[in-house]
Amino acid sequence: MLVFEELLEKFKNEENLVKVGVDDKFNFTIKDQIFVIESGSVKGYGAQNPKTGLKETQNFEEHDPIGFAEAMSSREHTLKFRQLSDITLIKFNGANLRQQINDSDIFAKTIIKYSLGRIFGLKKGNNFSFEDSLLDSKEKIFNRLRFPKDSTIYNAGSSSKHMYLIEKGSVQIVSSEKKVLATLNAGECFGEAAILKDRNRNYTVTAKVDCSLLAIEKSVVEQKMSNNSPLVQLSVIMLLKRLELMNTFK
Repeated sequence: MLVFEELLEKFKNEENLVKVGVDDKFNFTIKDQIFVIESGSVKGYGAQNPKTGLKETQNFEEHDPIGFAEAMSSREHTLKFRQLSDITLIKFNGANLRQQINDSDIFAKTIIKYSLGRIFGLKKGNNFSFEDSLLDSKEKIFNRLRFPKDSTIYNAGSSSKHMYLIEKGSVQIVSSEKKVLATLNAGECFGEAAILKDRNRNYTVTAKVDCSLLAIEKSVVEQKMSNNSPLVQLSVIMLLKRLELMNTFK
């Protein structure tokens, strides 16, 4: 697993710490300035809810990310923020982050690519580079599993033993309230968040149609991710946190 607190400690120093009073008019959306909240909280404002006409909101608190996804994809900030208290931020440089991601391996790049796709609703195609690297590997790092339409791949609350790449078919990510949060198709991956954060599953995943999946064991995921720099490892966790926060905007 990626131990978040240990990774974050590598970047905490006086140069990177930014302290902001509750009444300060701090700009959270300067290009290539990205942050992890060390203490305090801010309110994030997202898209307008078509039913209410109001902007959807979510509180961002200790160890939540600001701007990582936008910096990785060189996009304008999609969220606005307002302080709710005095805060301390750990600052990172977006250009440095992109360079380290460019130098990372195909495993990390795949998780980053599809996390960004889900965050920004980007059209996704088959990730042949990742799949081919698995199929051509001399290591036995995956098992091929098949699930019929409407079957359950795993339930919320179950232990996390594998992440999955969809070889054929599509799956649905379903919340505890039975809401479909995402539909993923061939070439996309899922199930990595619980492994990398060493927790049980947050969501249920079902086969929308007959599926063929490549299942990669937890120990392999951890070993592959450990080959990347601490900043890349930290950034993967930040993207997964951002996805979870997006699922609770209201």
